[in-house]
Amino acid sequence: MKKIQRLRNAVMMSLFAGTTVVWGGTAFAAEDLQEFALDDMVVTASRVPTQKVDTPADISVITKEEIADQNYASASDALRAIPGVNVLGSGAKGSSMGQDKILLNGDERVLVLVDGRRMNLGSSGNSSADWLPPVNAIERIEVLKGGGSALYGTDAVGGVINVIMKKGSDIGNHVTVKAAGGSFNAEQYAISASGSTDSGLGLIVSATKERRGEYKFKNANGKSQLLKNSGYDDTGVIVKLDQKVGEDNRIGVNFEHINAEGGSPFGYSGFGNTDSHKRISNNVALRYDWNESSDERGYVQVYKNYQHAHFRSPDAGNQSNFTDSTMGIEAQQNFKFSDTDELTVGLEYYKTTVDNAALYAGKRDINNKAIFVENRWEFAPSWQLNAGLRYDHHSKYGSEFTPKVALNKKFDENSNAYLSWGRVFNAPTTDDLYWYQPGWGMFGNPDLKAEKGNVWTLGGNTKLGDKTTLSGSIFYSDIDDAIGWLYDSTTYQSKAVNINKEKRRGLEVSLNHDFDDNLSAYASYTYVQVKQDKGKGFTKDLTTKPNIYRAGLKYKNADWLFTLNANAVTGQSEKNFVDSSYFTLDLGAQYKINDNAKLFINGYNLTNARYAEFGGLYKNGEARYPMAGRSFIIGAEYTF
Repeated sequence: MKKIQRLRNAVMMSLFAGTTVVWGGTAFAAEDLQEFALDDMVVTASRVPTQKVDTPADISVITKEEIADQNYASASDALRAIPGVNVLGSGAKGSSMGQDKILLNGDERVLVLVDGRRMNLGSSGNSSADWLPPVNAIERIEVLKGGGSALYGTDAVGGVINVIMKKGSDIGNHVTVKAAGGSFNAEQYAISASGSTDSGLGLIVSATKERRGEYKFKNANGKSQLLKNSGYDDTGVIVKLDQKVGEDNRIGVNFEHINAEGGSPFGYSGFGNTDSHKRISNNVALRYDWNESSDERGYVQVYKNYQHAHFRSPDAGNQSNFTDSTMGIEAQQNFKFSDTDELTVGLEYYKTTVDNAALYAGKRDINNKAIFVENRWEFAPSWQLNAGLRYDHHSKYGSEFTPKVALNKKFDENSNAYLSWGRVFNAPTTDDLYWYQPGWGMFGNPDLKAEKGNVWTLGGNTKLGDKTTLSGSIFYSDIDDAIGWLYDSTTYQSKAVNINKEKRRGLEVSLNHDFDDNLSAYASYTYVQVKQDKGKGFTKDLTTKPNIYRAGLKYKNADWLFTLNANAVTGQSEKNFVDSSYFTLDLGAQYKINDNAKLFINGYNLTNARYAEFGGLYKNGEARYPMAGRSFIIGAEYTF
C-alpha cells in the first residue's frame, strides 16, 4: 500500500510540477471550484454512468444542491462556477452578442446537450447558455473538457456540456416559489411543481421570469455610465412527464419554451443603438430508456428544437427574421461482457435547417448520420484503456472517422491519473458557408474546408489528507484548416476563411479544502494560449483570456449560508480590451427561516470593476460590450 501511495504522489506531483515548467512557471491561484468527489457518477465522458475515478477525462459536475446554495438565477451563472469554463456575456441579453457564449479551456467549439440531445444551432454552431433550462429544473450539469468528437461528432472540439434535468417520478410532491429584486430594476420570479404517483407517473412543471432595466458600467474614463437600451425580459417554461414502465424502464416526454427579448445597444460606431431582438425557442423530445439500473442499459430518443429570431430596427436594412431548427434521433446500447470489459454502441441522425432570405438567400439544410462505439477494458488491476471510434457522414463534407484512446491509472478510491488522445472534426456552420451581408461587408465562404486535428490531455486527481483534494490537467490541440473571419482593410470586408493552422495549449489546476464541517475553500487557475497561422506565421489570438484566477469561501450551518467568490483575469491584450486585467468580487448570504422558507441576498462585482467578456474596442477606446457594474439582488424562496 505504501508503495502505491508513493507512486501516486510521485505521479501527481510530477504532473503539477510539470505544469509549472512547461507553461512558464505560472503559479496557480484561485477559482470558485465545486467540491471534488471521485465517487460521483458521471455519464457524459463515456455516455454511460461511471465513477470519476474510473474516468480518463477532465470532467466537472455541479449539482442541484450547489445550485440552491449559490441561488443562481440561470444555468449561465452556474456554469461560471466550473473550472475551465468561461461564459462570455455582453451585458445585454437582447443583443446578438447577448447570447452567453460558452468556452471550455478557451475553445468556443463546444457541444451543448440537454438530457443527451444536441442543442447547438445550425447557423452559428454554438449554443447560448441563455437558452438552457431554468435552474429549478436542473438535476446536475456535467462538463467534459477536451476533444469529444469520437463519441459526439462535430461541435465537440473543445468539449461537451450536458445539462441533466430532474425526473418527476424520482422526487417528491412539492411546489416551490421564488421572488427577488434588486439593482437596475432587476426582477426574478420562479415557480416549480413536481408530483408522482404510486404507478410511477411523474410530472415537473417549471416557469421562470427574469428582467432587468438599463444598467450602469464603468467607462474608459473610469466614470459610471448608463448603457441605454440594455434592458431585457426573459421567460422560460418547462413541462416534463415521465412514466416508469415495469421495474427498470421509463418513457418520458418534455417540452421547453423560452422567450427572450431586449434592447441591442451596441451600434456600429458607439452606444445608443435603438435596435431590439426577440428570440423564441420551442423544443420537444420523446425518450425511452430500458434497463436503467443495469449494466446493459440503453435508450432511444427523438427530438426537435426550434428557434426563431426577429431583429427589429427603425432602419429597414437592419431588420431580419430567421428560423433555426434541428430534428434528430439517436439510439444507444451498452454491453457488459465481464467485470473488466464493456462496450457502448450507438447511432445518431440529425438535420438542421436555417431559413433567412436576407442572410442565406433562403433555406439551407445540413444533415449528418453517425455510428459510434467505445470499449472500456480493465486490462490489468487498476489500469483501464478506453478506445472509441465514430463514423460520420456529413451531407456536405462526406465521411469522417474520429478515433480516441484514453489510459487511466487508478491509485486508490481517491486518486487517478490519465492520458488521452483523440481526433476531432468540426464542419463549418451555415453562417461560415452562406452568410451574405454586403451592406456590412460580411461574406461566408461555400468553399471552406472542415476543421480537423488532434487533442491531447494529461491529468489527474488526488486527495491530500482527509480534507484536501487536488486536480489538474495539461491540454494541447493542433487544428488544421481552423475557420476564422478575416477583415480586409483595403476592401473593408470580412470573409470566412480557413486559417492554415491553430494551436492551443494550457493547463488547469484546482484545489478544494474543508477546514471543518462548516467552512470550506475553493481555488483554481486556468491558463490558455492560442496561436494561429493566417499565412504569415503563428501569432497569438488577442481575444483569448490567458490567465483566469478564481477563489471562493463557503460557510454553512443549520441556519446560515455565506459565500464569497473572487474572479481575476490577467494578460489580456489592450488592443482588444480596455484593461489588461480586472478583479471582481461576489458575496452571497442566505438565512433559513425553517425547513420550507429562506431569505437571500447576493452582491455582484462589488469592486465595481471595469471589464468586458467579449473583446473589441471603439475608436475612442471604449469597450464594445461592457459588463455591468456593482449590483445587488435580494429575495425569498418558499416550498409548500
